[in-house]
Amino acid sequence: MHALTHHHQERLQELKQGIIMLTVSITPNAGIRKIKQLFDEGEQVWYDVYEAPSIEGAVIQATVPRQEQSVAAVARYLLAKGAQRPSTTERQGIIASAIAADAPIVRRAARNGWRDATTFVTHRSVVSGRDDAEAILPPSGAFAGSTGHMQDRGDLDGWRALIKIARFSTAMMIALVTIFAAPLLKIARRPNFGLVLYGPSRSGKSTAQLVGASALGYGQEEDLPSLNATASGLLAVAVAFNDHAIPINEVGTARGGKGNVHEVVRETTYALMNGQDIIRHPNWAGGDGGAAATFQVLPLMSSEHSPDAWAARKGETRDEGETARLIGVPVLFNGSQTIFDLAPETLTGADLAAWEKTQFQLLREGLPNFRGLAFSTYTEWLARQHKAVEEVVRILVANFEVAVARPTMSPVERDIVAKFGVLYAGGLLAIAAGVLPLDMKRLGAALKRACLAALAEIPNPQAELKADLKALKVKLNGANVLDTETCTRKQLRLMHNADGFRQPKNEGLECVVRSEVFTKWFRSDVRKQRVLEWLDAEGFLDHGRDRTTGRSIQWAQRQVTWPDTSRKRSISVYLPGGFADLERSF
Repeated sequence: MHALTHHHQERLQELKQGIIMLTVSITPNAGIRKIKQLFDEGEQVWYDVYEAPSIEGAVIQATVPRQEQSVAAVARYLLAKGAQRPSTTERQGIIASAIAADAPIVRRAARNGWRDATTFVTHRSVVSGRDDAEAILPPSGAFAGSTGHMQDRGDLDGWRALIKIARFSTAMMIALVTIFAAPLLKIARRPNFGLVLYGPSRSGKSTAQLVGASALGYGQEEDLPSLNATASGLLAVAVAFNDHAIPINEVGTARGGKGNVHEVVRETTYALMNGQDIIRHPNWAGGDGGAAATFQVLPLMSSEHSPDAWAARKGETRDEGETARLIGVPVLFNGSQTIFDLAPETLTGADLAAWEKTQFQLLREGLPNFRGLAFSTYTEWLARQHKAVEEVVRILVANFEVAVARPTMSPVERDIVAKFGVLYAGGLLAIAAGVLPLDMKRLGAALKRACLAALAEIPNPQAELKADLKALKVKLNGANVLDTETCTRKQLRLMHNADGFRQPKNEGLECVVRSEVFTKWFRSDVRKQRVLEWLDAEGFLDHGRDRTTGRSIQWAQRQVTWPDTSRKRSISVYLPGGFADLERSF
């Protein structure tokens, strides 16, 4: 090789010096410094937070308990976080200087939600309506299992452009307004309540739920919390979601399998809607003297079946308190096969299916990249408008009630309408805040549609009983229940093949039906049990055991000798006034 000329050697030296200067300019500050004094309101403990260069070239932070004031202790915390190992001289000089230094005071909030009328704590930030607000950090990630998947991605304009798709779906609009209504529960002084978006598999209910959850920061269905949790774990999540909606994916995944879903849903309903964590022993290390934390939450669940359908599968009914607290909302409207019940009317058949597939794909690909900023932007707007928000919420809820409620509605139905009014307020305020890109009139119509559909799904025990007794009359008077006065000898001889028989008794009519046949005459165990209890209460049921609740009808049946001399386990009904007795109470 040729030797470098003097000129080349000078140029090489300049280049080398430039590289050295560039390296120095991008190397983190080699010093160790205290950046803040942190007070954790939940733990009631002070910390000092230090910053130092790491062995990987980045900058790390170490949070050191305030009582740890020795050089050796601070060095230990820094090294545990991956800081560069300082020399002995540096340790005594730089670290000692950092310990003695002053730093800004910062508070870490004890919980999420409203801190006061002008400050709201989200999982990743603290927003305020005041320009002179004190420095506050959100709580530490103690519930990473339920909140760790939430992130801020993309920008708000990108999210708004993506979720304009929601104008084609009642279910999506309901999911979105649920997220924005949750912070209003405290403002409106309303109790906790929850929604279950239900519909058949592959209809898009989980996608609708995810669209709403994306405002909080979720990007994938599998990242959403589920009911596969212990009771204490679920309450811990509720505390972490104070003043937030909790998106809970697929009720059917509840612990214990399909047969246990209703019990888990019922327990969840009362646990979350009660708004209070478990009261623990005063010596419990994780709490403040055993005091129970309170919370306000608005759960948004998804399921293949409504809460009432899950109860019916278990042979039970929900009480009115449970019905008002957890509201089932169907996701299919107007004969649609998917959540896109408001798709452009020009689309039909294969064109509609292709369009729906495209919308689902756009959401599936877009939500992981645009999420999380809408909710913090909205709560900051609420905080800045706090003086007017309470009055506006009251007016909007009242307006919705006037538009939807009817004098004939039951107290439970009117309560559900009022809760949809809170959803209505959340949606309209999110539009006013510039967060939700939907038309107010279109949104109001969707909420009214969903509310009426939810009310229509509430079981009406009286109407169901009336219909079932009418059906029972038809069955008992049908050809498969033989009339002993008119049937042939052959029919009498082969009566063991019949469903039952009827015959005059005293001044009335006796009807006897095989137990297994009687069971099949009703749509659910609940409705069958209700009919038997009514017959018993009216004195029409001939049985020899005390009444019990549940699926079993053993209490209502007895061994009866049939006209062909066979003995069968049967349901025996005596109607003194004939079939008219089945309608006399209505």
